[in-house]
Amino acid sequence: MYLTPLCQLPYPAPSDAADIPAHLQSLATALDGRAVLRFADAADRTAKVTAPQAGMVAWLNTPALLTVYNGTGWVNVHEPVDSGWQTLTPGTGFVAGITGQTGYPVPQYRKIDNQVHLRGWLSPATAGVIPRASTLLTLPAGARPAAIAGIAAICSDVVTANYNQEGTTRLEITPAGLVRNLGQNTVAGYTYVGFPDGSFFFLD
Repeated sequence: MYLTPLCQLPYPAPSDAADIPAHLQSLATALDGRAVLRFADAADRTAKVTAPQAGMVAWLNTPALLTVYNGTGWVNVHEPVDSGWQTLTPGTGFVAGITGQTGYPVPQYRKIDNQVHLRGWLSPATAGVIPRASTLLTLPAGARPAAIAGIAAICSDVVTANYNQEGTTRLEITPAGLVRNLGQNTVAGYTYVGFPDGSFFFLD
């Protein structure tokens, strides 16, 4: 019996006895553990693969996951690390939502692998505006960029004769997790700021 050089699959040598069923059985047995195995769930996999070998790959119908045996245990080929939406506490002098209006969600973040997504709205806690360089909130450790990141946000300007009321502003996110408003220069300030759909930054 010979073996292929890479996968070590058996095939008959000229000197082997002619036994086609036995040769096919040897090949099928060798391939059985090298194909992508399919199981109902992890318990089904454990029950049927009693002696897993490093490199074995198995698909689990529940929870629709591809796994591989690394020599010591079954691990997921890739499953994004998702924190889910986590509520953030507004910074000093700010409140969640838009003052005097309903239906505007609180500020939240969601970490998916090396991305941090943001959503929600903030307003001044009392009558007034959001001045330049003010810290709207602070992101927790693990959800902060390695270098300063910048994103665009929705805002409402103080109504003047020279500026439109609705617009956008630039937010700066520091490695310390500070989310600061750096958009306006000569504008008096904003009455609210919101993260638009799709707002995110990379951690690295």
